[in-house]
Amino acid sequence: SVTQTPEVPATVRPLDYLLAALVISAVAMGCLGFRDHLAAIDVAMLFLLGVVVVASRLPRGPALLASLLSIAWFDFLFVPPYYTFSVHDTAYLLTFAMMLVVALTMSGLTARVREQAAVATMRERRMAALYAMNRELAAATDRETVAAIVASHVGRAVGGVASVVLGEGASAIDAWDDDALTIPLQSPLQRFGLISVREAEIRHPLTENARHLLELLADQAGRTLERIALAERNEASRVEIEAERLRTALLSSLSHDLRTPLGTIEGAGTTLVEDADTLSTGARRDLAETIVEEVRRMARLVSNLLDMMRLETGTLAVHRSWQPIDEALGVALIRLDDRLREHPVDIHVPIDLPLVCVDDVLLEQVFLNLLDNATKYTGPGTPISIKAWLEDFQVVVEVADRGPGIPPGEEAAVFRKFHRAPAGEDRPAPAGSGLGLTICDGIVKAHGGRIWAARREGGGVAFRFTLPLESGPPPVPVPDADSPVGGH
Repeated sequence: SVTQTPEVPATVRPLDYLLAALVISAVAMGCLGFRDHLAAIDVAMLFLLGVVVVASRLPRGPALLASLLSIAWFDFLFVPPYYTFSVHDTAYLLTFAMMLVVALTMSGLTARVREQAAVATMRERRMAALYAMNRELAAATDRETVAAIVASHVGRAVGGVASVVLGEGASAIDAWDDDALTIPLQSPLQRFGLISVREAEIRHPLTENARHLLELLADQAGRTLERIALAERNEASRVEIEAERLRTALLSSLSHDLRTPLGTIEGAGTTLVEDADTLSTGARRDLAETIVEEVRRMARLVSNLLDMMRLETGTLAVHRSWQPIDEALGVALIRLDDRLREHPVDIHVPIDLPLVCVDDVLLEQVFLNLLDNATKYTGPGTPISIKAWLEDFQVVVEVADRGPGIPPGEEAAVFRKFHRAPAGEDRPAPAGSGLGLTICDGIVKAHGGRIWAARREGGGVAFRFTLPLESGPPPVPVPDADSPVGGH
């Protein structure tokens, strides 16, 4: 960033007049030693050169004094009779007049050039200060960062310490001392706070140009704060709209997807109540199993809806502990036993696979949704394959089926909320809420992994997800002979 040098006021000091007198006197003394060898015109030119030197370094007052002194010294030392101000040759009066006009003109022009150069330098510094602050403000995304950037650049601009207070109320502004220069931070629509500079703590008094620079810095900071405020309001509106859209979709999904299991339960329960005396034991068992299956289906649906709400609101808690993969998989297989009876399941989970630090309940939910998805889109007798292996310091898990697969281009879309693959000749009509894979994606990401879908040669789809290995040695897994998935 650019350090802004405070502008020193262009006031005339007594020392400036003394310097002007010394410069012209030095020219006079230098020419005096060569008076017999210099023509009057040469001496006059040297005096004019001295006036230019003074005018290029000092304000207009000392330059005017240098012009008058040059004529006085020229008359006193170089115009006969010497060492007097008498002029016997009246032709020198015209010389004096011309010297005065030329000296005043040259000093005026020189002073104007110097002032224009100072203005150009001031403008360049002003633009450099604005550019330096704008470059940092462009990357700022919160108000505290903006306040720190503005305080730093304003402090450099005044050669002191600046404070920035953010607050829209008048109380934040009235709290400052009377001897502090305050500049509001505002936009055309809103006031955000103020910049305060204690004039007693800065190196030089503030000029009008310096104050104007501070106003420009404050204006740019106000525009940045307005941009951040608009971004915050837009983000809040987007989140609110998305939340409302999610609530509406969840309620719609709940009312639609619960209708079928509730109707089935009602029908089976009504039959048990009204025809209890005429039903055989096997028929009553079938109806009871139907009720249990539909209740479990409703429970999975409600669980998915609750998990989706936790994912969307950022309240999904992950309670990690060292777990073997096959433990959560075994629980999921038991809970889906009724759905998997018609599907041969081929499991390849090595018994020496490292433990992973995961939430076993959430990992179980991932397996439940992936296996439920496999049974939902495949017909009876279709095999399901479950594999796990170690690759690049992470455990990779695959749940694959031999169903109709995913339509081309839908590999990423299947993880979006409420997305359902379209029905086709070899693909059953979609069922469920369309949240299972979305929840899998959220849970896997919460564990630092990723999940994706891949089309399988010969038909079907393979869902793979990774679980990174935590740093440090995990506990050594102990093979369980009774585990439903231990070994091949």
